[in-house]
Amino acid sequence: MIDRSTAPAPEKSLLFNLPEVKELELANGIKLFFVRKEKLPIIYTDVLVLAGSKFDPQNKRGLGYLTSLLIDEGAGEYDSLQLSDEFEKLGSIFSVTSNHDLISMTLLSMKENFNRSLDLLSKIILTPRFEETDFLREKKKVLDRILQLKDEPSFIASTVFEKILFGETFYAYPEIGYEDTVNEISNNDVKKFYHDIFTAANSKFIVVGNLTEEEAVEQFNKYLGGWNGSPKTSVAFEMPKRNPTKFFFVHKENSAQSEIRVGHIAKKRDAADYIPTRIMNTILGGQFSSRINHNLREEKGFTYGASSVYQYYQNAGSFEVSTAVNIENTGASVSEIIKELEGIRKNISPEEIEFAKSYLIKQFPSRFETYSQVAKNIEQLLIHNLSVNELADYTAKIEAASNEEISKSALENVFPDELVVVAVGDREKVSAQLKDVSGNNAVEVDNSGNVLN
Repeated sequence: MIDRSTAPAPEKSLLFNLPEVKELELANGIKLFFVRKEKLPIIYTDVLVLAGSKFDPQNKRGLGYLTSLLIDEGAGEYDSLQLSDEFEKLGSIFSVTSNHDLISMTLLSMKENFNRSLDLLSKIILTPRFEETDFLREKKKVLDRILQLKDEPSFIASTVFEKILFGETFYAYPEIGYEDTVNEISNNDVKKFYHDIFTAANSKFIVVGNLTEEEAVEQFNKYLGGWNGSPKTSVAFEMPKRNPTKFFFVHKENSAQSEIRVGHIAKKRDAADYIPTRIMNTILGGQFSSRINHNLREEKGFTYGASSVYQYYQNAGSFEVSTAVNIENTGASVSEIIKELEGIRKNISPEEIEFAKSYLIKQFPSRFETYSQVAKNIEQLLIHNLSVNELADYTAKIEAASNEEISKSALENVFPDELVVVAVGDREKVSAQLKDVSGNNAVEVDNSGNVLN
């Protein structure tokens, strides 16, 4: 009989074989990062192009995002519907995503249909149509979406937080752009962005699936080996400085909740103390049983969830605590968040560290369950110019991180006196509460983070 009164002891170690990543090169010099997976007859391809919204002209924010929407709206001899039908006939799934740093095109296909699917992908990359009718339709969709987002407190809070955090740099602006900047974009702007930025020199390929190295190189050389273009592009960036803690709010009339963001500029992903900081943040706000979530959800009952995260862009990093609370608890929630930030700098127990390490190590295999997850893990390393060995060394580095290193990371990566605090909620209720916390009047800003008089 099983004694169900006692919880089973956890396994000391997990048997997990990390996929081997091989770096190959095509005839045109593009790097191809390859992982062979033989159990299923499928192949996942990720075309990673470092051509994100950070390349948008200042008066045409949203250009990179709009370009990503138009790339697959017709290519070669196919219009948009025909191209979609061709992928559907093959049972292949094609998608495009974009952010500040990149545009990513992914393709999932059966092995027997991989060649034809790759042929279609090559047409999208090499001969996109960018028809005027498609441009006008997608531009209208973007403008409609911007109008919708103006009423979403979560989007407003995150947008304002990043605008204040990153100042006048390109990470301060939403990828989708603003209504006035998107209105300035023409189809010729899209074509020029694609020609100048969306190039082979800015690209890398990731392939995960049931084919050999030789097959991968042969097929990509066949369909994309002739893709060339202008030299690799870059854009200047100066890391903003942290400033003394300041409180901001956005008026959201009659709101029952307030969206809260608290954080500051942080180190980049390639920082030497990345692993200790990841462990420290797991304790602070990186998992359900973290200090911040336990405080605001379990003890105070202010929220359904609160978390903290270190966000890594290619050129910068940020630390952010986010939550949504009943508007009457706005000030108290901000106070408790700051208290937890101060507390993590003072003391981290060995038990907390052991639990966080166990969580991160046992969670690690779940990050490689699907072909797309394998590719996305590799993608993150490529964005930050890190070695693919980072994956193989991850669990060993977690285990090796000392308690002293983790405690030190809190002192060097959490700054309670240099915060940006943003709350989105009704002015009459939010502003007074923030003044009670800070002792000064909070600064009112609009939905884009611009200071109001």
